[in-house]
Amino acid sequence: MNENWVIIREYATGFEAHVAKGVLESNGVICVINNEIMSSVYPMAFSSLGFVKLLVRQEDETLANEMLAEVD
Repeated sequence: MNENWVIIREYATGFEAHVAKGVLESNGVICVINNEIMSSVYPMAFSSLGFVKLLVRQEDETLANEMLAEVD
């Protein structure tokens, strides 16, 4: 099955991304973290490659954004 993933947040650290991932997963939203290794090699101050990206399936985008807005 081909799922369409969308970036819903970009974080400066892996820790922040994992906290958000925990919020989503505890509410049944499947998500993945991307670019965690690159963020340690290229810090955000030097490149857009430095951000840790949190992705969800496209059909969960609205729900995920609502959940994260409550904890932001």
